[in-house]
Amino acid sequence: MSRINYSSIVTPVGQVFVLSSERGVSRIIFGEKEFRNYLYGFNGASVTEGGAAARMAREIELYFDGRLSEFKTPIDLSEGTPFQKSVWKKLLDIPYGETATYGEVAENVGRPGAARAVGNAVGANPIPIVIPCHRVLASNGLGGYSCGIEIKKDLLRVEGTLS
Repeated sequence: MSRINYSSIVTPVGQVFVLSSERGVSRIIFGEKEFRNYLYGFNGASVTEGGAAARMAREIELYFDGRLSEFKTPIDLSEGTPFQKSVWKKLLDIPYGETATYGEVAENVGRPGAARAVGNAVGANPIPIVIPCHRVLASNGLGGYSCGIEIKKDLLRVEGTLS
């Protein structure tokens, strides 16, 4: 039986649920309905408050308050394909307050011309905010965001890259 820790916080972009394994934060989910739907697939898992999820929730609060620009709580990237993981790790290199295009990320993972594949990997990011997929833009504008374009705009505003 697996053990999942969680924590919930209310942020300027709505309610956010943080989940963690014994290795670190494994998922961030926007909204209670999405959280409940995600947990539905974990028959027999022990779900309790606390752990790394609670530490990350506090860091996210500080992030939205403008008092944190780099997350310290460990993350758990056990899900995902090798390509997705390589993209997610490169996203961690995009500094707070800066952006990159899908094409630039594709070049940085050694796959020039694979901007669409990068976009798919970015869209599958299980730990938004912390793995800063909101910092990846289309060459002609904002691009999309799996959690909703308004949330992407709000996160970019927090970091001062969108007015």
